[in-house]
Amino acid sequence: MMHVAVLGLGAIGTLVSRALEGQVTLTRIDRTKAPLTERVAPVDIALVTTKSQGTAWAAETAKRVLAKGGTILTIQNGLGHRERLATVLGDERVAVGVIYVGASLDGETLRTTGPGRVELGRAPHVDDLAAALRAGGMTATVVDDAWPAVWRKLVGNAAVNPVSALVGITNGELLQHLAARIVDAAARECARVASAEGVPISDAEAIVLWRAMAELTAGNRSSMLQDVRSGRPTEIDWINGEVIRRGRRHGVPTPVNEALLQLVEVLEAYP
Repeated sequence: MMHVAVLGLGAIGTLVSRALEGQVTLTRIDRTKAPLTERVAPVDIALVTTKSQGTAWAAETAKRVLAKGGTILTIQNGLGHRERLATVLGDERVAVGVIYVGASLDGETLRTTGPGRVELGRAPHVDDLAAALRAGGMTATVVDDAWPAVWRKLVGNAAVNPVSALVGITNGELLQHLAARIVDAAARECARVASAEGVPISDAEAIVLWRAMAELTAGNRSSMLQDVRSGRPTEIDWINGEVIRRGRRHGVPTPVNEALLQLVEVLEAYP
């Protein structure tokens, strides 16, 4: 039976772990809830579900548990994780994917908008992982190139998450809110950066993407809003910050994303 380690037991890690339970040999590891204190059998896939701030920890943990031919797979929000993981584990061992679900964790109580859907980049053992997730009730597909999915999700996250955090409303409430015009503008900027990075997304498609995400997770409070309300650091730098940095690299203006980054940073500093 395939051996999978889930690195990070927040809402997403808990959701994925429950889907994999009984389908694979499963090792759950978390920096605080379930730290790695003893040697474990080598794992075929290390699935990274931590917040962006935990990527360095995940890389070092995967280095300790991953089998020689194993794959580390990140389904985290934002960009830059693959590069960080590759510096520790080698470029050829790192794969990317995305997960579509709204989720929150209150103690042991997990609340989600559904069983979740993942799109995973092809790599060793990933087909078997997808089969196990499907057996556990999730929708899972494997694609040769996951970057279009990563960028399309980022368009939604970069637009919805910071605005929802600033206004303090659910994803669905944004659809009819005056702030939707700001969400539109942030999404268009992100799409232009994606296009410059080789994943063509039109301005019109950007609006469709964020609205579809908001409808899918209508009753959900974004992870960024949850973080702000809980006094935790947000992932703003790995989401909008990455859009800004890559936009500068390509000469694509991102003034709305820059404003959102600064406003959320203020919100973090003065919760």
